[in-house]
Order: sequence, then structure tokens, then C-alpha cells
Amino acid sequence: MFEKQIGKIVLLLRVWFIAFLCVFTMSSGKTYIGHAQEISANNWQIFLPIVRNGLPPFQTSSKFIGIYMQEYWTDDAVSAKLPSADSLAGKKHSVVGWFIDLQDIAFTSQNDIRTNNFYRQLEALWKNGYISFVNINIATVKSVNTTNEKCPFSASAYQIARGDCDNAIRRMAELYKQWISAGAGRIAFLAPLPEMNGVNADGSVWTSYGGDAANFKLAYQRIVNIFSEAGVGRGQVWWVFAPNGWSKEGHEFEKYYPGGSLVDIIGFSSYNYGYCHVATWQRWENFDTLFAPYLERIRQMDPSKPIILAQTGTTAEYSKTDEVNIQQKNNWLRQNYEYLAQQSQVIGILYFDYDQRYDYEGKDWECNWRILPGTTYQGYTEGVRNSAYQYLSAQSLKTILP
Repeated sequence: MFEKQIGKIVLLLRVWFIAFLCVFTMSSGKTYIGHAQEISANNWQIFLPIVRNGLPPFQTSSKFIGIYMQEYWTDDAVSAKLPSADSLAGKKHSVVGWFIDLQDIAFTSQNDIRTNNFYRQLEALWKNGYISFVNINIATVKSVNTTNEKCPFSASAYQIARGDCDNAIRRMAELYKQWISAGAGRIAFLAPLPEMNGVNADGSVWTSYGGDAANFKLAYQRIVNIFSEAGVGRGQVWWVFAPNGWSKEGHEFEKYYPGGSLVDIIGFSSYNYGYCHVATWQRWENFDTLFAPYLERIRQMDPSKPIILAQTGTTAEYSKTDEVNIQQKNNWLRQNYEYLAQQSQVIGILYFDYDQRYDYEGKDWECNWRILPGTTYQGYTEGVRNSAYQYLSAQSLKTILP
């Protein structure tokens, strides 16, 4: 009996020692080891149950509203476009979402920060009271704003993890450091390689870096580490893990999670496609299928992290393709924002105000998510009227976010 008790004590001590090593390793800052593809997904995930179970859940009654608009953010664009969004909401948006590629010329030939595609947008929004939510993407082709000098086009998660884009990432980090050094508490949300778990039913991936959980985690970690090496402290940026909510079986976002020590906020994308012609399944969806299942899974994965709806929107095509139902779109906006206002782990929602019916060549492409211009979609006004939605400055968010 005594020997059995001793054995149990030894086993317990071993478990606690392993837990200590895992927590210490992930909190040491420099956790990149080995080479791309040499670290398995299992090795990355083994520490998660140990870390997350001892952390208190994040809760807040204050939430911000954010918006994406099809704009390149200069001083003139901010003053011309965002007041209409604020007017529809009846309150100021806290956050503005936008996208930039690692192949952008901002990270190669644009040395004047006054016209640099990265620095300029951060600053134009900040000066007008908006916080940037920057999605860091990968370009697939050359254009007037892209080059493969510091990062190959269509770079995979493996290539990024291997270091093929280090020069571009380093330049981005240097520009970000220069921007926050201007003072006044400058800070932004940065979401590296969003929707990385987007894989179609036939196995095709949405992005060049998609579908590779092990190397995505290495790539994400590499980006965070390069920013750290450039002098960007963890209190000077909010790192966002931003997968898609829905996924093909085997590509659930949990498999891509880089871990709590690298992530400050968890975001996800989820849209109501309704009867838009590109919908894989045509049906009108609400919070019970669009948000609730993913919110619960995130709470299970890491209850300590704030949640942002990194991208959301709704079509107005209610009963069949090309039939617009303004009333039903207004109902969706009202009901779903009311639901999200009640979710204690949610800190913010960004609406995707894009009309994507046609591509750049005028061909049929995707759906129309727009709620602007004008006041047609008062459902948005009514949904965000809830007192939970407030204008939250960067300073306010710093007091709320862990």
C-alpha cells in the first residue's frame, strides 16, 4: 500500500514538472525551434490543456463596433467615408479593418512614410480616432502595388515558416516600430495569415498559406518573434488569431491555434450567405449556426482570450438568388448584433461593408454585403444601439483586455 502511494506521488510530481516546462517554454518569448515541417501539430498542442484549464475566463460588458470599407485609407478617405458609417451606427466606430500583403511595395521600395502603404493607413486612421485591424495576407500575382523581391508570390505556410518572407516581415516590423514610437499610445490589431483553415470540400485551399496547420503555427510564431526582435513589445500590439469559423472536417480552427502565449485575441469570420449564388448551401442563417457553435468551441479552446468577430456580414438575398429583401437583412442586423451584445467573451464585431458581386473584370464573383451608403439598413442602427456597444479608445481597450 505504501509503495502504491509513493508511486502516485511520483507520477503527480512528473505531471507537474511537465506542465511547468511547457508553460515556461511557451512564455519565454523565443519558442521557435527546428525547421519548417519538422515540428508536428501534436507537439504544438500538447501544452494547451495544461495551460488553459488554470486560466480565468475573459468577460466584458463593453464592446466596440468596427467596419471594413473598400477604401485605401488616406486622411482624405477617412474624413470623407467614415463619418457616414458612424452616422448610420449612431455612434463612432472604434476599429477599422483593412488588408495588406507581405508582397506590398510598402515593404520594399516605399521609403517615404508619408506615402508608405502600411504606415500611412495606420496613421490616417489613428489621427481620426480609429484603431486599425490589419489582416496580413499573401499576394498571388504581381500588380502596381506588389513585388516578390522580399517574399515570393503565393507563399505557402511552409515557405513563411522557413524564412522566405523574413525580409518583408522585418520591414513591416520596423515600420510598425517607427509608427508606435510617435507616441500617444499608438497600437493596432495585427492578424497574420487570416482564414488559414479555409479548405473547400474538394480539398482545395482558399489561400496559398492555407490547409497546413503545423507550418501555419510556425509561421505565425516567426512573425511574432520578428516583431519582438524589432523592439515591438507585447504591450504595443494586439496579436490576433483569425481563422474562419466553418471548416472542412480535419481543418477545425483548434488544430491551427498557435497557443495562448502567442495570441492576445481570438477572432473568426462567419457570414450569412443566404441565397447568394456562390453559397455552397443556400439557406438563411442566424447566430444559432453562424456564431454560437464557434463561440462555444473558442471558450473550450481558450476561455482566457477575448473574442472578436473579425469579419461578418449578411446578404439581402433571402428566398432566392438575386431577390433582395431589405426587411430581412435589417432583421438579421438587429437580431444578430443583439445576440452578440449578450456574449460576455466577445469584445468587438467588424462588419464587412463590401460589394463583391463583380470582380475587377466585371464578371460575377461573390455577394453584396453592403449596409452603406445611406440609411436603408436601419437594422444596423438598431442593433448597435444596445448600450453594450461603446466607442472604445485604445486606452480604454488597454484597461479591458488582459
